[in-house]
Amino acid sequence: MKNIFVSSQLNRLMLTIGYFGIGVAWALYSNKLFTFLLPNQEVTAGYSAELYYWCFVILSSGLLYLLLKCWGSSQTESQESLYKMKRSLKSYSECTKAMIKAENEMTLMKDICRICVEVGGHRMAWVAFAENDSQKTLTPVAHWGEEGCFFETFRATWAETECGKGPIGTSIRTCEPVIFQNLMTNPRFESSREAAKKCGYASCISLPLRDSKDIFAALVIFNAKPNAFDKGHTLLLEELAEDLSYGIQILRLKAKRKQEREKSLMLAAVTEQTSDGVITLDASGKIEYLNPGFTKLCGIPTNEGIGIPIHNFECSKRNPEFYRAVREALETKTMRVGRFINKDRAGSDHDIDARITPIFDKSGQVVRYIVTVRDVSQEVELQRQLRQVQKMEALDTLSGGIAHDFNNILENIMSSSEMGLVADADDKPVQESLLQIFKETLRGKELIKSFLVISQQRERPQQQIKISEVVRDSVDSLRATIPSIIKLKKEITPGLGLIAGDPAQIHQVITNLCANATDAMQATGGILEVCLSKMVIPVERISHYPNLTPGEHVKLTITDTGHGMDREELERVFDPFYTTKFQDSGRGLGLSVVHGIIKNHDGEISVNSIIDIGTTFVILLPLVDTLAEQKKKVSWDGTVSHRDKPCLLG
Repeated sequence: MKNIFVSSQLNRLMLTIGYFGIGVAWALYSNKLFTFLLPNQEVTAGYSAELYYWCFVILSSGLLYLLLKCWGSSQTESQESLYKMKRSLKSYSECTKAMIKAENEMTLMKDICRICVEVGGHRMAWVAFAENDSQKTLTPVAHWGEEGCFFETFRATWAETECGKGPIGTSIRTCEPVIFQNLMTNPRFESSREAAKKCGYASCISLPLRDSKDIFAALVIFNAKPNAFDKGHTLLLEELAEDLSYGIQILRLKAKRKQEREKSLMLAAVTEQTSDGVITLDASGKIEYLNPGFTKLCGIPTNEGIGIPIHNFECSKRNPEFYRAVREALETKTMRVGRFINKDRAGSDHDIDARITPIFDKSGQVVRYIVTVRDVSQEVELQRQLRQVQKMEALDTLSGGIAHDFNNILENIMSSSEMGLVADADDKPVQESLLQIFKETLRGKELIKSFLVISQQRERPQQQIKISEVVRDSVDSLRATIPSIIKLKKEITPGLGLIAGDPAQIHQVITNLCANATDAMQATGGILEVCLSKMVIPVERISHYPNLTPGEHVKLTITDTGHGMDREELERVFDPFYTTKFQDSGRGLGLSVVHGIIKNHDGEISVNSIIDIGTTFVILLPLVDTLAEQKKKVSWDGTVSHRDKPCLLG
């Protein structure tokens, strides 16, 4: 606009100066002119003055007309340029608004094309992306203009071929704006001339769109008039193309950040909800983040961990092996993986699989460490149970075979000793020796019975008994044998129903377990608690109890506050002949017998123990159908004393 205003002022000044100059020249040189034209002075002085006057009027009028005509043309051109400039500026302004309001790049490119046509006064505008394929094809992504005049079957390229000689291919290759002021005469547009003529395109401009590295697209504008893109208009369109390129980059960056933010939110939600523990450390080892899974596993609130160096972390002090792995990862800047025992704030042990992974930036420097921890206690327990079952099956087979063979040997010894007692009745030393042999043989037969129980060679019990009465009577019979420094508690849920079992064997199980608990508290005293309740195992949780079936079970829990057992002792607690007691204090068959009895009752027994806290045995036995309880009510009348039924303690 400034250039147009200056041009208009110059035109007026030139007109005034020109008219003034002609007047001055006439005044100075008119006499000489007429003297030259009339050398003989044939005209009079009056005639000469009148001639001067009319000549001046005629010449000045003609000159004034020419000057006014030139000035009018200049004014018309200035007005047209001003109008075009106004439309261009308005178009540029509308495009700027569209860039501010745009939500995605496709909408923005379509709005820019629409504004170029509707506001800028052009006939057609479109954007094509430059593909980096082998053919270097151009893919139209947005357009606006004459309906039916967009090249639906458009096949162009930005390669240096015949199809790539047009403005768009040239501008992408050269990274410069390309203007075809007359499409009908430009030889480089010959292949698309008929289509342009049909659509009424006379001139066009192609403006490259670039990102931070390369040209990725071009904005092409067609106009119905030739020579439509003057210098001022072209400069505005170039600025528009630069702004459009920047706007597309911003929108792509926003879309990428939004995608990354959504991904981060999703990962954060997963991290917050997962049962696995996650902890992040900065490059120096200071804790940046603790997820709920880790705080639950370690037993420490989040506010007691954030910002604390891992070296001073409470969980690290309780678990030196785990801390040692983290320290090695920090020192070597390498990944560490391992299985550790994690002790929480309450003192409970958890088997964990941990992975400490360093995170590097582009320069290869460690920016943080990610520690993931998974509680595998249940898996370890199931594996331990499986190993125990496999081991017990092998022992069952071995003990069953030994029991039968050894029982035959004992039968022969007993028969021989009985015959000797009858034959040598008068020989007292021989009688005493034979009687001792006979007694030891009886003890051997009792031992064989224990082996048969372990190997499950006995028939399964079919008697239906009230388990609550069996447990109650068994606990009551034990009160007299338990030292006063041990407090005995019982908690029995009434109306539990019936189980299929042998009351004497159930009594033996309770007696053996309570006797072991009493031995564990013999020196310091404590609490022995026997609880009986009902437990329903749903189908979806039956995988946690591989030897049971879904449904109602009775749960017998025997807990003591004795010295407890370590993990190695727990691994072998049901092994025959394994005992932690002093020599000659037991044969190590008590818990093996208990295990065999429970398996023979289609039940399951498990044990959990913590050093210096105590031991808990949990027994699950299936209940029979309630209809069986109505048809056949069988209760256990009486108890079996230690003298009547031997209790084999480990």
